[in-house]
Amino acid sequence: MTVLGIDTVAIVVSDRRKALAWYRDVLGLAVAYIGPNSEDAPPDAHGTPEDPGHWIEIGPGRPRTRVHLCQMGGRTEPGPTGITFLTDDIGADYERLRSLGVRFLGPPEAMDWGEWLCQFVDPDGNEFDLKQPAPPYGRP
Repeated sequence: MTVLGIDTVAIVVSDRRKALAWYRDVLGLAVAYIGPNSEDAPPDAHGTPEDPGHWIEIGPGRPRTRVHLCQMGGRTEPGPTGITFLTDDIGADYERLRSLGVRFLGPPEAMDWGEWLCQFVDPDGNEFDLKQPAPPYGRP
């Protein structure tokens, strides 16, 4: 067996409909799949943003990693997730997200190793990193 990568990462949210709207409309992640809101639905059935089932995937097409918005039915325990979103223009995305009401824990900072990094919080209190990778050696 060879591990090929990570397919999905779950983020626990308090309300899957509100979370779907926030991650789609504020962060700008594409909706990849919305499962049906019925246990007896046929295998090819899909849910809608207004009536989503438990399984919601947002993000790029495979093989890149997607986010699974996971409403567990209980309290969420917000805090650092260890999840980092990549950007190619951290300054512009920082300003865009702030203009949409996203709370940041501080402005982007240049790291000693050459990357830029800042942290933001979703409506449930989950904390994420936003990172602009360092350019490869020899490039500006």
